[in-house]
Amino acid sequence: MRSKADQSAPSAPTVHRGLAFTTALLSAAFLVCLAAAPARAQSSNDDLYGVPGSTAPVASPADSAASRPDSGADSLSTGSAVVAPVPVPIIAQPDTVKRAPRVRVTRETTINPLDTRRGEYRNPKKALFMSLIVPGLGQAYVGQTAFNYARAAFYFGTEATLGILWYQYTVVKYDREVKRYRRYADNHFSAGRYEDEAYAASAATSFKDINPYRTSYCEALINRESSTGAGLYGGCVNLLIPDSANVSSSYQNFRAAYDDNTFFSPVADPAGLSVKRSTFADPVEFYSLIGSYQEFIAGWDDAGSSVVYSDSLIAGTSAHRDSYNSMRDRAQSYSRMQAWFIGGLVINHIASALDAALTARRNNRILYEGEARWYDNFDVHGGLAFERGRPLTHLAASLAF
Repeated sequence: MRSKADQSAPSAPTVHRGLAFTTALLSAAFLVCLAAAPARAQSSNDDLYGVPGSTAPVASPADSAASRPDSGADSLSTGSAVVAPVPVPIIAQPDTVKRAPRVRVTRETTINPLDTRRGEYRNPKKALFMSLIVPGLGQAYVGQTAFNYARAAFYFGTEATLGILWYQYTVVKYDREVKRYRRYADNHFSAGRYEDEAYAASAATSFKDINPYRTSYCEALINRESSTGAGLYGGCVNLLIPDSANVSSSYQNFRAAYDDNTFFSPVADPAGLSVKRSTFADPVEFYSLIGSYQEFIAGWDDAGSSVVYSDSLIAGTSAHRDSYNSMRDRAQSYSRMQAWFIGGLVINHIASALDAALTARRNNRILYEGEARWYDNFDVHGGLAFERGRPLTHLAASLAF
């Protein structure tokens, strides 16, 4: 029989069975912890990236019980040590949260609301080109103030004035003076008289030297395009060759075709002569030569016996030629005015165009930058009220500086 001490001590098979049970329980707890690790890692990842609505995982009672051994099985009946739970590693999950797109910040400028008293927007480029074409048109396009309209009238008036003066002086008066001095020459200059004196002096060897513009004179008279004209031109220039036989054969044909003595005798016929001279190859050059050079002095009707051909010069004077040259100078002065008038027109176009562009720009700056005018700071208040049946009125005005 066993003693009481032997009866109270557990047998060896009982101890082994207890150890096996404890080992199995710990293994089951470890497996449960491994199964719960992904959920805990996801919860930790949510807390790490700050996902709205995520909260720390809260273990349920079943998890708590499965994650640690029973309190009665923490130690063996023989007094073994407490076994701590195995730590669960946290596995970071990839970032799957979509970030909000970037927002471009644009600087905004507040444009003052347009006041109808200030007018409307005007395009500076359009104003510039309008005034460049017609001075003053750009200022009228900007408009909105009496000063702009006044400048438009000024530029347009300047354009009209310069245009009228240009036409009056360089067209009307010039043509009038040209007709006047040509009519004067038709009355007092005879190509026949000139040819008579020239032919008489042509035998001299120095005749060519003292008549340098004889070729230009022949070119002004004769059109050399036709065979007839070429022959007449040859007869005209042959006067410069000191060969009486050659001169008498070809020159006489030229004299017969261009002799105008019949227009002066017995009665002068300047109108008929003017018609004849208008058919010359270059009438402008002809009228210029007979008044500009001394070699044609013999053709003027008042030169007379004063004309003398020498080896070095042709002497002679003519009051009619002097008057003729004065008329030509007056006509040329009118012609030269054309440069001044055209220059003034160009300057007026450019000045008007620049002024129109600046006016439009200033107008727009007043509109959008809020530049105050005097009437923007002028305020008027008034009213009408009745007190005991009697009308009372008041009016107040203020101007801020």
